[in-house]
Amino acid sequence: MTAKDLDSIEFDEEKIFPSIVSRIQALFVDFWIIIGLVVLFRSFVFSHMDGALVGLKIALFFSVALLYDPLLTRSGGTIGQRTMGIKIRSFDDPHRKITLTQAYFRSIMKILLGWISFLNVSLDPFKRAMHDKASGSVVLQSKA
Repeated sequence: MTAKDLDSIEFDEEKIFPSIVSRIQALFVDFWIIIGLVVLFRSFVFSHMDGALVGLKIALFFSVALLYDPLLTRSGGTIGQRTMGIKIRSFDDPHRKITLTQAYFRSIMKILLGWISFLNVSLDPFKRAMHDKASGSVVLQSKA
């Protein structure tokens, strides 16, 4: 999909691209699911250990995040994305899901850039965040 394609196709932008609010809501749903998985995993695996283990908890959080987000995004969407009616597709071919490599790169960029990644969404004609541009993906609204 290019700007030239965009000019040649008439569409209702609000029906194709989800709002920034929907994207952030999906992110919050996923964040709390990851927190829940970390707490659950920690209670089973590290229950016998005493002490704060802050570094281990942080490493566990990012490990779970780097499994949850890319694997589910590649398979059709995270729980948060599906809840909000969002799907992640290849920018070059919006009918195709992104590859696992793209999904990992997208997740890593999202973690590294944080909220900064979303700053240009409203300015981009395809409503892509920085991590979408870097990974070659586009976020679309699922058909109801």
